[in-house]
Amino acid sequence: MRARAGLAAVLTATATALLTLGYQPSHADPVVTNATILRVVDGDTVTVASDLRGRLKVRIIGLDTPETVRDEWSVGCHGPEASTYAKEVLSGQRVELLTDPTQDSTDRYGRTLAEVILSNGTNYAVQAVKLGHGKAYVYGHNPSKWADEIRAAEDQAKSSHAGLWGAPCWGQVESKPLRPRKGK
Repeated sequence: MRARAGLAAVLTATATALLTLGYQPSHADPVVTNATILRVVDGDTVTVASDLRGRLKVRIIGLDTPETVRDEWSVGCHGPEASTYAKEVLSGQRVELLTDPTQDSTDRYGRTLAEVILSNGTNYAVQAVKLGHGKAYVYGHNPSKWADEIRAAEDQAKSSHAGLWGAPCWGQVESKPLRPRKGK
């Protein structure tokens, strides 16, 4: 037990030193970081306290849920349910954040892109999509390493009319601007 604790301390110190010195993992190196979910923003975005990197806003790879918090846009069909589910499953939980070597490290909003792995080893995106709380999503036309599993989960949700694939949404969850855009 002491050996494990010692090894964990050495690995944490090494990773911290590398990150502090500006080491950037190569595109082929997945990085696993333990974190605590501090806040669920919506069904596909969370704020975490990362053991290595501090406070981060994370966009969950492979998952797109209906909008609930986008300024001046309508709430997407099944959006509140997807957010509630995320809060029930994720709030306060210890998770693993797993970067995917096939993906960028951040999105255009500066959010960290990561898989969220629950304490039981389940990929949150796969679970949420399987239950119909989101759709399979490919960021930047570049499928993640989990894309096939997430797409299979979506097919299962569609065939069982789960969540957003059933009434009243029937898969139509797009938000719309609340005001007409200038020049349109």
